[in-house]
This record gives sequence, structure tokens and C-alpha cells, in this order.
Amino acid sequence: MASTSKCCVQRVCSRSLALGLRYWLATLILASLIFVSPRLVSAQEGYCPASISVKQAIEKAPEGWTAGQDKTPHNLSGITFYDGPPEQEASLVYNSWTKRNGLAYGVWHFTANSSPGTWLSCHYSSTSVVLSKRLPASTSECTVTYNPKVSVDGLPEVQKIACH
Repeated sequence: MASTSKCCVQRVCSRSLALGLRYWLATLILASLIFVSPRLVSAQEGYCPASISVKQAIEKAPEGWTAGQDKTPHNLSGITFYDGPPEQEASLVYNSWTKRNGLAYGVWHFTANSSPGTWLSCHYSSTSVVLSKRLPASTSECTVTYNPKVSVDGLPEVQKIACH
């Protein structure tokens, strides 16, 4: 009887351990899908923030008027690549533009390790604030995915920026 009881306890323990391992494995897989899947992560992450908050000030309100702040987020409305800092105004045009499956793709080619560097500027709706940063020196190409069915400030929505 003791050996039968011991055997059943071992089977129950083995099943519990297997169920526990399956639970943790499923949790790990689900977490990796949520945190790593490009469809679930912000399309612009690492390049342009999807939206920004700004504080703008009016120089002088017209007589009889008061100024306030709109709390609507300022969503990414477009991007510009530059050969050198944006202040030099050497903006670059895409090398190719294609449409497929309802999306549009702009591809830019750059000279890696160029001395002025390649810069990216992120433009936002309803504000003149622009965020800019230099891309890594080794960057030789960027592909921007747009959704022409969604408009932000009259431009197609930027869904993804991928550079290498």
C-alpha cells in the first residue's frame, strides 16, 4: 500500500510540476509577444515618439481675450531626413516610393559614416515643435511605412520607421 501511495504522490507531483512549467512557459511566450511584437509596440519607438506634450505661449493676447492650453496630444504627423543638422536645411527626398497591401513605403539611402551625418526630424500635429536627432553613423537606409487611409495634419500616418 505504501508503494502505491508513494507512486500516486509522485504522479500528482509530476503532473503539478508539468502544469506549473506549462503555465510559466505560456506566460513567458505571451509576455514576449506583448513586449517584443512589432505590431504591438509603437511603430516609431526608437526613432520618433508617437506623440508629445508641449507648452506654448502667446506673446500677447488680443484685447478682451485670454489664452489657455489645449491638452490634446500632438501626434507624429511626418518625418524629414537631412544630410547634416536640420538647421542647414539639406532635406533628403526618398529614393523609392511603393504601394502595396494598402500601405505606402518610402525608402531613403544614405552614405554611411558621412561627415555631416544623417539626421531625422519628427514633426507633430498642431505645433511648431520639431524633435531632431542624428542617426547612428553606420545608418545606410531607412524605410518608412505610411498608412494613406489615416491622415494626421493632412499627411498619411507614419506607421513604422526602420533603419539599418
